[in-house]
Amino acid sequence: MSDDRFAPPGTEVLMPETVQEVPEATLKKIRNAWIAGLVSAAVTLIFVLIAVAGTSLIGMSVYQLFDVAVILGLAFGIYKKSRICAVLMLAYFVWAKIVLIRLGHANGSGLFMAAVFFYFYLQGVIGTFAYHRHLKQKVA
Repeated sequence: MSDDRFAPPGTEVLMPETVQEVPEATLKKIRNAWIAGLVSAAVTLIFVLIAVAGTSLIGMSVYQLFDVAVILGLAFGIYKKSRICAVLMLAYFVWAKIVLIRLGHANGSGLFMAAVFFYFYLQGVIGTFAYHRHLKQKVA
């Protein structure tokens, strides 16, 4: 022990084990999912603003601002690599499409775009689960 009471401790600090770098494909799936969420929120916001201005579009109203907030919150969660947010985004998207179909506001031209968003949200779920599975692996 040193006589200098202001000397730093002499013990060695153990650093935690590091994990291998996350594959780029996994990060790309996550990135594409949260970007799809931002695009979805932006399109919904544009439709809401048009509806509020007086033109009725597929039953949109000011209440769909709640949808925009939910989508943005879930997209931020996916950005932070949350598995729960990725699953909720996919479920919320499917639920919203079912509601639109039941209300008669869905048409065939939107089917392709719905399939694209479904793909990206599904990839986000796969990516976030792969990311967390990768973090649990130890470096050999």
